[in-house]
Amino acid sequence: MTEKIITLLTDFGAEDWFVGSMKGVMAAISPGVRTIDLTHLIPPGDIRRGAFALKCAYHYFPRGTVHMAVVDPGVGSDRDILVVRGGGYIFIAPDNGLLSYILAELKEKAVYHATRKEFFLDKVSNTFHGRDIFAPLAAHLAGGISANQVGPVCIEPITFPMPICRSVDTYNWEVEIITVDNFGNCITSFPMNKMEDPPDKTRPTGIRITIHDEEIYLPLIESYSAVEEGIPLAIPGSCGFVELAVNSGDAARQLNLHSGDRVNLKIE
Repeated sequence: MTEKIITLLTDFGAEDWFVGSMKGVMAAISPGVRTIDLTHLIPPGDIRRGAFALKCAYHYFPRGTVHMAVVDPGVGSDRDILVVRGGGYIFIAPDNGLLSYILAELKEKAVYHATRKEFFLDKVSNTFHGRDIFAPLAAHLAGGISANQVGPVCIEPITFPMPICRSVDTYNWEVEIITVDNFGNCITSFPMNKMEDPPDKTRPTGIRITIHDEEIYLPLIESYSAVEEGIPLAIPGSCGFVELAVNSGDAARQLNLHSGDRVNLKIE
């Protein structure tokens, strides 16, 4: 890989100068680095949403990419900053659970606390570590410093528990809504590969979910338009999990579901 890439994932939004300032810092330190925005529209402080977005996107980039994620309610506090090397990538994020999926997924990894201030800007604001710490650190890493140069090894990074996906019996599962996307689709913790190889080898045609003590049948289909508008459905999601959706509608609103809700799922 000749071109160095830094991706940016934040909850900074698009209206203020925050993202542009970070890119300016990176360009000054490593002029040849290319920055790519994953998203800056993570809901403010939503660490779990940011963590899942990073999990879904990181592996589509060339090896050697530096992934910088800043969803940081603890900015200015004594929370640590992590640099993780693994899978051919480097990840930078606050030590607040934002790298939970990454740390769970990488079989081999090295984790460090970024403490060496020579890789930060000279003046560090307590309210904008994205510009003053994360951006210069990412630029230096993309520019050639090694992850082990940023500081000491981190033994126990902060992580949150993975969303539950618990088998009740052969066809019944207790699952969790990992997140709700911008379209109102509810991404469950049920991996699609469990649906593709059912115990009796009969391909399932739908699922029955119990939400708030109400049972609802959802056909398992390959495209939203396979049902009429306004009809709830289950569909294989692009991140490998079963998603609950409504054709031309908002499943979260229609089914009264939110991130973190638990539902019972029965394969039919």
